[in-house]
Amino acid sequence: PYTQFMPKEGQARGVQIDIDPGMIGMRYPYEVNIVSDAAAALRALIPHLRRKEDRSWREGIESNVARWWETMRAQAMVSADPVNPMRVFSELSDRLPEDAIVTADSGSSANWYARQLKFTGRVRGSLSGNLATMGPGVPYAIGAKIGHPDRPVIAFVGDGAMQMNGLNELITIKRYWHEWADPRLIIAVLHN
Repeated sequence: PYTQFMPKEGQARGVQIDIDPGMIGMRYPYEVNIVSDAAAALRALIPHLRRKEDRSWREGIESNVARWWETMRAQAMVSADPVNPMRVFSELSDRLPEDAIVTADSGSSANWYARQLKFTGRVRGSLSGNLATMGPGVPYAIGAKIGHPDRPVIAFVGDGAMQMNGLNELITIKRYWHEWADPRLIIAVLHN
């Protein structure tokens, strides 16, 4: 969704790999469009690629990413009363079960989610992104549990969204939780 960060047309060559053919070519005029699972496509492509000797571009990106995570950690460690909400996300990031699914509402929770959580292994997540839909955290979490009843799910929701529709969705959770192989569905309500 962040087309403002894409290179200007003609500035860079592009290859798009997407499992959804409807998404091919939407953001940039790519030279090659591959409809495939990315892992399968990369396994097939990598043996045909030539490694560049000049690693400065990649090293610069890696350095910038490392600096970003240092900055995010420092922001999360700023003391606050009663608690710095970024710290909640930062601390969780290091403790997520390897197969967790994390959801969030739009607004502040989406911001902290995007800035503080590192998704590794089989950890997956969902939020409304540019749609800015109010209150999707709990419904997304319920959908995740129905789709993956054996995985833990964590939802970050704002207090307003929780009042608007999250409280009602607790009835849905009550109805289905005993059918889930792993009953963990954690809802963190962020009171601002």
